[in-house]
Amino acid sequence: MPNVSGITYYIQILAEELIKRGHKVTILTSRHLEDLKLKETINKVSIVRLKAPIKIGKGVLMPSFFWRAISESKNNDVLICNLPQVESFWISWWAKIWGKKVILTQHTDLSFWQGITNKIIDSGVFVCQVLAALSADYIVPYTGDYAKHSYFLKHFLGKVKSIYPPIRFLTSNKKTKKERKYVIGFCGRIAKQKGLEILVKSCKYLDKELGKNNYLIKLAGPTKVIGEKYYEYLQGKYGDRLKNNFKFLGNIERNNLPEFYNSIDVLVLPSNDTLESFGWVQIEAMMCGAPCVATNLPGMRVPILETRMGELFENENSKQLAEKLALVLKNGKKYYYDIGKNNLKKFDYKKSVDKYERLFEE
Repeated sequence: MPNVSGITYYIQILAEELIKRGHKVTILTSRHLEDLKLKETINKVSIVRLKAPIKIGKGVLMPSFFWRAISESKNNDVLICNLPQVESFWISWWAKIWGKKVILTQHTDLSFWQGITNKIIDSGVFVCQVLAALSADYIVPYTGDYAKHSYFLKHFLGKVKSIYPPIRFLTSNKKTKKERKYVIGFCGRIAKQKGLEILVKSCKYLDKELGKNNYLIKLAGPTKVIGEKYYEYLQGKYGDRLKNNFKFLGNIERNNLPEFYNSIDVLVLPSNDTLESFGWVQIEAMMCGAPCVATNLPGMRVPILETRMGELFENENSKQLAEKLALVLKNGKKYYYDIGKNNLKKFDYKKSVDKYERLFEE
């Protein structure tokens, strides 16, 4: 299956909520598995999947996209392109030819990781996105903080309309038995940009702050990620440490996440580059009463700054990460929840959908 992430849920939730408000929504995507239908309707959202015979890194090429995009751009009133996406320029320009409104939802910047292949691919995608942005009516990042520091968005700030991601999440009061005195949680793909190596390195300081056998780090998320073998890398380099203080739970279905959040004392988000533009698992954890510790990077720091339900640490600073985790753990969940619970209303998903609808009409 493809990488499941906040982007996946963002698109799903936005589409379903727009349907509830009387809009007709069609999602044009790739058929990443052969047994998936080319067309189907899920929760009243029309899904059109195109054959993707060519795979390049984490992406795919859909030859039929180019003619299908022309049709879809003509038959719909508003076109929302999700970036990063190499095809964005094509659908954006055709939409403008037909006189339709174009909104680019910018989920993250490109990585431009080392290696000639990565740089060639990302450079090509970047050029396509610039062409799309030139014809777009609006560009929607998650936060203004991220937009101001984005090497892409800073050139189009006049078109930027920041909207928090539509985080629709049902909480639960179900409690689980704690496995150790302190339980730290991580929720996300076991991938390079998530900064998990920094978290592993922080353990030598956590040993002193909390006691080596007093804490457990539970990781909820798939270990198999398209185009990466980061889980295998961690196991090969930090095997002994992982056995003692880490527990990999694999992917957890979304409706079971409240139980996971209820089982931890703090959520950690140690991502170390601009691929992490918000980290909406922070809001989910906060809704369940769990404070967070996250990297002080653009976009990612916004949930904690807005709610005050947690602490920020300097990027790549494993010692400070351990200190902030210990601070939150020793203050307790209730301390942070009492401070920030009212501020969570800022992240009501209905407000996000309201803002999208206003863009349709402007």
